[in-house]
Amino acid sequence: MISRTFQPTKWTLLFLLLSAMMILMGGAAVAPALPFISEAFSDASDSVISLIITLPALAIALTGIFLGALSDKIGKIKVLIVSIAIFTIAGSSGYYLDNIYALLADRFFLGIGIAGITCTTSSLIPCYYEGITRARVLGYQAAAMGFGVLVLEMSGGWLAGISWHAAFLIYLVGIVILAGVLLTMKEPVLPKIMRDKDESPEQFPTAPLLMAYITLFLGNMLFFLMPVKFPYLIATMDVARILGENTALTSGLFLGIMGCASSLMGLAYGRIVWRFHRNTILTATFVFFGLGYCLLGLASSLVVVGIAVVCVGIAEGILMPTILAWIATITPKQFLGRASGGFSVFLNLGQFASTLAIVPVIAIASTYGIMFVTFGCAGFLLAVPFVFGTLKQKYALPEINPGSKQEI
Repeated sequence: MISRTFQPTKWTLLFLLLSAMMILMGGAAVAPALPFISEAFSDASDSVISLIITLPALAIALTGIFLGALSDKIGKIKVLIVSIAIFTIAGSSGYYLDNIYALLADRFFLGIGIAGITCTTSSLIPCYYEGITRARVLGYQAAAMGFGVLVLEMSGGWLAGISWHAAFLIYLVGIVILAGVLLTMKEPVLPKIMRDKDESPEQFPTAPLLMAYITLFLGNMLFFLMPVKFPYLIATMDVARILGENTALTSGLFLGIMGCASSLMGLAYGRIVWRFHRNTILTATFVFFGLGYCLLGLASSLVVVGIAVVCVGIAEGILMPTILAWIATITPKQFLGRASGGFSVFLNLGQFASTLAIVPVIAIASTYGIMFVTFGCAGFLLAVPFVFGTLKQKYALPEINPGSKQEI
């Protein structure tokens, strides 16, 4: 049931997507400035400096569930507004701070703001939209997240060239988005939780959501292997020196290609979801992960590397909207904030687990190529349960009825 007093407009959609772009701004926006920050705080260790990137993710993992539950209780728009304000203030404060520990505390508060944005935007979409329109918008959200990382990394790099302080000014984009949210969004009216003695009350779907969260966790763990170890693989390839001895430009180019593939797949997601069962889509997701990483591990030319990163980009572009659609399908709207909070937690736990999982694998593997092939085989193995799910559902009725098409 959509709000009787408010119907989302194209401007609502625009600012929902712009808000979604901020979900991955914890580290991406200031990552290019890290070398300059290390120079400015020469007494700080590399591990302390790296917390500038990882602390926002930790804050999201610690607070996501609570902020999601709070948005269910007091209203999603209220939490979104406060979260964008925190995001803008905490994010841009790096422009003024000259103490590394104050900067780290500030980054933790930034993560709290991002956690609130993730919970509310991910739950507002299924509250505002139904049927095929919802599927399209979830795909647009995934595309916006991927596109946002590309734009923010370029903008952050340009500002970092001015000074490392200037890189933090990119977070002031929150002012524009906050104004748009205030002008274009209203709290959706949700159905009451059933209390009639003759009806079963709606409950939070813990077990089904856990399956979605585990899938997100494993998929995101695989995906974050790319930003963490792909540059190291490229550095070992002689063919990657075609753009000069510094292979950073080559790895950045291929990571950009991966991001473009992910965004394009997000844009096309609305057409895919109504033709295939969720298990089939997730089977394809992990097969693409497996294929991409195996190709990377065996690649001896940049053409093969290009095909591999496109495969990984396609996998990520499918994964995110599929998980969000899964959560929206099985969760009563009264609990969407809490469910989206779980989404934000497992999204970021996947990042942490990726760095931990790499350590024993790289210790055993003699080369980065073998490491990527190992994770590629893991991708194929993760596809197996969804293959069985696809076979089980082959003759079953569709889980979702597309219903009437709501125009955007």
